[in-house]
Amino acid sequence: MKRHIAYRRTEKPLASGTNGTPRWVIIPAMGVTTLLVMAIISGSQSTAVLSTLFNCAWAGVILLPAILLGLAMTHRLRELPMIKLSPWPLGFRLVLSASLGMGALSLATLALGSVGLISGPACGVLLIISAAGGYPFARQLKPELQFLLRPIQRRHWLILLGCIPIAVLLIAATFPAGTLWHTEGNGFDVLEYHLQLPRQFLALHSTSPVHENIYSYMPLNMEMLYLILAAVAKSVVGAGYIYALVFGAQILHVAVTLMAVAGILLAPLNLKASGRILAALLVLTTPWTLVVGSLAYNDGAVLLYGVLAISLACVATRWPEWLILGVLLGLAVGTKMTAGVMLAVPVTAILLGRRHVRQLAIVIVTALLLYSPWMARAMVATHRSHSIGNPIFPIFSGTLGRGHWSKSIARRFDRGHVPPPRDAGIAGHLHALADQSILNRQWSPGVAAWLDALRPRPGFPGPQTPWLLRLGPIWLVVIPALALALFSGFQAWPLTLCLAVQVLAWLTCTQLQARFLLPAAIPLAWILGMAADLLPGYCAAATALIALQAAACGLLLRPEAGLFFGPIYAQTPPPIGAAISLPDDWLFTSPPRDQFTNHTTYYLEGLSTPLYIQGHVIYATVFDRNKLARAFHHGGAVAALQYLRKHHVNYLLVDWPEIIRLRKTYGFDLIITRRNIARLQALGLTPIPEKTAPGIKIYHVP
Repeated sequence: MKRHIAYRRTEKPLASGTNGTPRWVIIPAMGVTTLLVMAIISGSQSTAVLSTLFNCAWAGVILLPAILLGLAMTHRLRELPMIKLSPWPLGFRLVLSASLGMGALSLATLALGSVGLISGPACGVLLIISAAGGYPFARQLKPELQFLLRPIQRRHWLILLGCIPIAVLLIAATFPAGTLWHTEGNGFDVLEYHLQLPRQFLALHSTSPVHENIYSYMPLNMEMLYLILAAVAKSVVGAGYIYALVFGAQILHVAVTLMAVAGILLAPLNLKASGRILAALLVLTTPWTLVVGSLAYNDGAVLLYGVLAISLACVATRWPEWLILGVLLGLAVGTKMTAGVMLAVPVTAILLGRRHVRQLAIVIVTALLLYSPWMARAMVATHRSHSIGNPIFPIFSGTLGRGHWSKSIARRFDRGHVPPPRDAGIAGHLHALADQSILNRQWSPGVAAWLDALRPRPGFPGPQTPWLLRLGPIWLVVIPALALALFSGFQAWPLTLCLAVQVLAWLTCTQLQARFLLPAAIPLAWILGMAADLLPGYCAAATALIALQAAACGLLLRPEAGLFFGPIYAQTPPPIGAAISLPDDWLFTSPPRDQFTNHTTYYLEGLSTPLYIQGHVIYATVFDRNKLARAFHHGGAVAALQYLRKHHVNYLLVDWPEIIRLRKTYGFDLIITRRNIARLQALGLTPIPEKTAPGIKIYHVP
């Protein structure tokens, strides 16, 4: 006989005539507090921060139509238990509506791009139709806003601790992409593909994969939203749309990340208000959430879909809920492939644990349907006479098909996406787990990170620091929560199972990097909330340590940009709100620059970050064919120079530090050397005596 788990609502119905301060007061209180914290952190840069945020209203171009479209999609779902079990059904429905609406916009954009119809007018019509379709349903929401009239409770004020990380998120989003977060390569991936691909798709009016960028073959649900943003911005502001794209995309991702936190707070789980708030604060005050959330990444969307999917997997009982669960998982994997092992597999484990085998079949079929457009796209792009195409290219390229890749490039990709040799074996994997979680300052800053941030010239503590100084204090309450929550009822074991499967998946299916473990924060946060509901003393300890971690968030931008206590490098203020555009402002640090125009053609060698470069760019990621290297292999320096001339290249840009790094990690082509570049100089290649970013050399092609 199957066990049926009953879930109760954790909020009493609204009584008539209630007195006291209404809950809506928290909203302006959070706004004022966040502005105050922003002023303290940014100091003299406050004006630049606020003006940049004001100019980032482009994010609303996506968010408002997505929410309205989602309201139309969830209109018939509003009476389902998955909505009613939330402490604020309307709030949870809005989060769910936004996630479904964004997913629908992403797939619609992919459909437009597959037939070559990507343009500003086409994307504008798509947004207008979406908003118009959902507007009638938005007018029906007024009665449900009475929730905000309920009297506020003292424990609700805990949410104000979130103002510190929210302020950091907003300030960080005003930095130009590529200038912030040392621990994440200064957002290198944003320049290489998260925003570069939308820009490239817009120029081609198509979303077909491009050979020079392997990441274009992967699922790109979040990047499709950036593409809409780019298309609309270009139609409105013209050539300067890159500014609107960069900052608009970052603010959009901040909003998506905050919606994920709201989902943690409003999930249909059996938690009291204090447990919910602590769970949401745990995720929000995790430095990794702030790092990836402030960049134009896709991790915030994965977090959002994960919050909704995991909570729904714990409470779903009706077939519409199973369908929605499948939709959420399909959209999550269509956003980032690693969501397959970090979300889809754990949710499968939860459903099997609840003995919902037939329902699991519905979820799997629905998820595959939502993911199938990306599979079909990859198969078409990688179809060859000997292969029908690889639906998950570049994964399993050796068995399912490698498309335009050679065997050596496929092996290079495989080598670059496995754990480093030092983490081999069970002991190495467990050491990596400890190093990338409880000892990782982006999960919880330890004593060493605090002391370093308070130094006159902070740095970045590394693995050589003693482990006691690296241990994050938040783990002192998180780890005991795993034991305490087991006594809080049947709801704890699905979340514990989910967390265990996620850790196992991270150990066996990823590169053992801390950022890929972020979805595990979802069940961990709810487990902490359950433990806080169980013991008042534990709740007080958790509150204190989360408050300490929130304070640490205020110092995150100090070693990165010198913010807090004033800029460290007065002669070089942080580039907040700068409308930079390569090569004018980033690549070059001194005039003259008159010879570089939008009609110039550049070839990038080692520098696969062409986002800001104005003009025509020829580039390739380290995993794609290096055309200049192939010319060297086939005919030496003469053939290489002929290639550059044939493709009307005006300037060759060589990034030697990046080439050295890629050669050590991924195996950059060995034929690109200073000696071979010197041979090109002997044939007429002329170095440009510009002062550039360190290590980058520029040559004029005769």
